Amino acid sequence: MPNFKHILIVIFENKEFGTVVDNYHMPYFNKLAKSYTLLTQYYAVTHPSLPNYIALIGGDTLGITFDCTSCAAPNHAQSLPDLIEASGRTWKTYQEDMPSPCFTGAEAGKYAMKHNPFIYFMPIRLDVKRCDQDIVPFTQLSYDISTGALPNFMFVTPNLCNDAHDCAVDVADAWLQNFMGQIMPPWIRKASLT
Repeated sequence: MPNFKHILIVIFENKEFGTVVDNYHMPYFNKLAKSYTLLTQYYAVTHPSLPNYIALIGGDTLGITFDCTSCAAPNHAQSLPDLIEASGRTWKTYQEDMPSPCFTGAEAGKYAMKHNPFIYFMPIRLDVKRCDQDIVPFTQLSYDISTGALPNFMFVTPNLCNDAHDCAVDVADAWLQNFMGQIMPPWIRKASLT
């Protein structure tokens, strides 16, 4: 693993590059794209959602080809969390509207299991301590920020509205701006986004 202190991935849904970049309904997304790095050659592996999420943390779709709730990655499949832990670092996924840590239901409110790839890896899911500690509701984030307990790797999934899956892009833009205001240290916010 390359050396890193913190990596944050926030996943949004189902919008083409041209729908987001230079869209005046998404001023905050575009401010970030202009201030930081914009990946112009990153594409989905396949469709629908779940195989792409699995590939993000498993390096491959691992045979999952559709959105399912009873399927699982093969037991021998290594995941990004395995590599992170082996390097002595920590990880956590924060899932908006997930009702409890390690929740295994298909949906709850605007939470959808198909957008939580970690729960599909049985070495994580079946390890009660690992699952309860690292697959948590989004509400856990504010506590982790306030106590200085942010993990090295963070994977955030907004709910089905805030990730632009079911709602307009301006909703996702407002959500991201609010979220980044919480997560970014004040000195970075002032220096890069003024």
